[in-house]
Amino acid sequence: MEKEYFDSLKPMESQGNARNCNTLYDGIENSDLRTIVDNVSNMEDNPTNEAQSQPNPQKRISGKQRKATLEEYQQTFLQVPKIDDRKPVFVSSEMRDRLDRVVRILGGRRMSVSGIIENIVRHHVNLYGEDFEAWRKL
Repeated sequence: MEKEYFDSLKPMESQGNARNCNTLYDGIENSDLRTIVDNVSNMEDNPTNEAQSQPNPQKRISGKQRKATLEEYQQTFLQVPKIDDRKPVFVSSEMRDRLDRVVRILGGRRMSVSGIIENIVRHHVNLYGEDFEAWRKL
């Protein structure tokens, strides 16, 4: 009896296929268990990729919404900040060029890359300030 029990626990010849494991449950009359095993077998036979089955349609953004977003961005990041005590900060030349382009296209006359970096950092610190304190206490 004990040998039969341990033999039933050994892996089947073709591991990973739930249909082959059904033989372990042949003597069991529990219909719920049988249903679960059958569902697992069907899931292995018919793999689905949810990302493919539900396409993500892109939403159209109207010109009015784009303009409102630009104005919000300009109010948040493209206002000339007052910096009293300056310190050097290093960024990659690629990022410097990209920020310079944004500032030239969207910023005002006195806006600079240093100014946009200052605004981005201020926004980030304001947004996560409370979290910084909580994380510091961990």
